Amino acid sequence: MKSPSLPDPWLVEAVAATGNSNERKRTHTVTETPQPFANVRPRRAVDEIIGQIRSRIQSNELKPGEKLPSERDLAEQLGVSRNTLREAIRMLEFSGLVTLKKGAAGGAFLNGSNSVALSQSLLDGIALRQYDARELIDVRLVLENYIVEQACLHASDEEIDELAAIEEVSEHAEENIADYEYRLDLHIQFHRKLSQMAHNGVAETLTGPLLEITRHFHQKAGPTGGLETHRTRRQLVQALRDRNPGAAKQALAEHFDVLQRRVEAGGTFRGDPAAPPSDRPQGAWNP
Repeated sequence: MKSPSLPDPWLVEAVAATGNSNERKRTHTVTETPQPFANVRPRRAVDEIIGQIRSRIQSNELKPGEKLPSERDLAEQLGVSRNTLREAIRMLEFSGLVTLKKGAAGGAFLNGSNSVALSQSLLDGIALRQYDARELIDVRLVLENYIVEQACLHASDEEIDELAAIEEVSEHAEENIADYEYRLDLHIQFHRKLSQMAHNGVAETLTGPLLEITRHFHQKAGPTGGLETHRTRRQLVQALRDRNPGAAKQALAEHFDVLQRRVEAGGTFRGDPAAPPSDRPQGAWNP
């Protein structure tokens, strides 16, 4: 006789025989929490569920990669229906805080990084108003000045070699490969790797959204050559090898000065995603 099925979209519990056909053992991987979640008021149940989970993330009770209790258990703790809980979890998934996984080891897991969701939030905000590319350049210059200074102090020789390798591939692609999306990916990869070399999680997290905005900007503006960009990047890599923060900042300043001059040559540069092509300046610049 088959055991009754208890469908749970987050967790499939395995039932295994132990030698006696009448004995069954359940195995599961529900994460234990220090305290059960509190009952919520039905009127604003979804908002309160989200608030409780956010609060536990902020207090470090819930950590990146941790799994939430099963849908059944969490709904009981909160005193809400499964449908209400599912709506709250879907909103958390949309905001980038959790990821839903299927299968026997599935469930709702906290994401390790929210930079993708932050990038999308910033892009949505940009879409609501005209966006000046000079603002992007100014902010990136301030942040990356800090990054190269810290990279001179903390980056390993292996990390600098990896950055140099990315630059070599990127320069080769600039001269020999027509695929602009591929070349753009390499430019973004260079700056993302640079941000990691500072060994500062906050700086790396802030860099991610700025690079995604940069990517969006280039995709709208279209391709252009950028060999001068590679000259300043080679200088930057050498400054990192020499552990010379002053030279690194100078190379970075020249790099962003190239971008600034290209922007000015195109007139008032607005990165409004909704603008028709005729309203955009001709040419783009490499990140």
